[in-house]
Amino acid sequence: MIEQLGIDVPQFVGLASPLSATLVVFWLVFRGTLVVRIQHDTIVRILEAQRDDAIGERDAWKLNSERKAETIQILTKTNNELMETAKFADHVMTAIQEKAGG
Repeated sequence: MIEQLGIDVPQFVGLASPLSATLVVFWLVFRGTLVVRIQHDTIVRILEAQRDDAIGERDAWKLNSERKAETIQILTKTNNELMETAKFADHVMTAIQEKAGG
């Protein structure tokens, strides 16, 4: 469009007044395209809080998962010991019955 008017870019930039530049900045701020420093800091604080919450939840899930793995390991060991005890008791009871009946 600038070329169609026959104006060079430096001349076009020189035509922009401080008032029009200020109006453009306000228009961008009100439109939400350009945010002021206070809004930026607020957004950053909110996102950091969300990140910290997510990290806390992640750590809680990790701790629960580790506890679950430990519990499963203990139960597996206990069940194996109980199975061995049951096999031994079955063997003893079978031997007693054979001796008593024979």
